[in-house]
Amino acid sequence: MLSTSSLPLPVSEPLALLDATLLFLIQVLIAQQPDLLATPEEHDDAYHPASPLRAARHILLAVREVHYALDTYRAFLPDKPGFMSGASADDDFPF
Repeated sequence: MLSTSSLPLPVSEPLALLDATLLFLIQVLIAQQPDLLATPEEHDDAYHPASPLRAARHILLAVREVHYALDTYRAFLPDKPGFMSGASADDDFPF
């Protein structure tokens, strides 16, 4: 058993990892359900899609919402990655 209750995440850019994971999930969904690329008008079953296709569309909508949430989060981050509140704006060294 580990002596610590938490393990550090060895990822320097977690937002980039989340973006890559979401893009991979979209690729997997399209590979399994190519009908996701077609418009609903192109299907005979547009009003009653098959259950796996309907589930894939719901997952795709959830991925889109997470992507928008990540964009909103990025908008509130400071412009400089190493920005500290005590440093002056024109100082290259934040210490």
